[in-house]
Amino acid sequence: MKLKHLVTLVLILIASGIKAQNIVGEVEYRYKIFYDKIYSSMPHLTQQERDRILLTWGNPDGYSTRMKLQFWPDKSLYTYGEPYEVRSYSWQVEDYFVFNNLAEQSYLKYMDQMGKTYVVRDNLTAPKWRVMNEIRDILGHMCMKAVSEDPIKGQKITAWFASDIPVPVGPEELFGLPGLILAYDINDGMLIVEAEKIAFGEPSEIITLPKKMKGKEVSGTEYLELVKNFIQNSVESKQAWMWDLRY
Repeated sequence: MKLKHLVTLVLILIASGIKAQNIVGEVEYRYKIFYDKIYSSMPHLTQQERDRILLTWGNPDGYSTRMKLQFWPDKSLYTYGEPYEVRSYSWQVEDYFVFNNLAEQSYLKYMDQMGKTYVVRDNLTAPKWRVMNEIRDILGHMCMKAVSEDPIKGQKITAWFASDIPVPVGPEELFGLPGLILAYDINDGMLIVEAEKIAFGEPSEIITLPKKMKGKEVSGTEYLELVKNFIQNSVESKQAWMWDLRY
């Protein structure tokens, strides 16, 4: 379903009387990554390298940080939560902002990736979602399951969206479903992002992008090509690419 159709659906739902207070708010997510599962799934790594990484980073409980999403009917803002808990990347807090402008169907991403800072601007193109016949409760909201794929990173994505919160946005770079994405996982639990708290109404402190965004400006297509080449080079050199690229 194209984004403009989803936006139209959202407006129809709002006009139909779905809880108006549910279209503005803030969500706190727990972003949890499991290195032991990720490295075990990478056939290009040598057994010695796999053992070394697992000895250093193996943790059955995963490594986590907090993330924060603020949303309105026409836009969303996403970055690290407060306080910063970057236990998976303990030596630094990376810049990472995602701004989706639903009214203009465009986005801006400002992030430290692959050893550089990038400013990525382009038109919004929603992932190809398949809505499944499964539901689960998240923070008192009945959520439906949807699945998609990231062919560049080789990832299977499972998301859960709340149709009673009719905004087509979500955490990280996911959007395009007829309801707020409250949870998702990659490759059956290698990465799990799930809402821990949601508050409706205008956020008390709006996320602001840095006044001076110093970085390499690229389009979305150019950025995806950089990611593709980076992963390919990492595989050829038998290295784990997620050290420099958000999983």
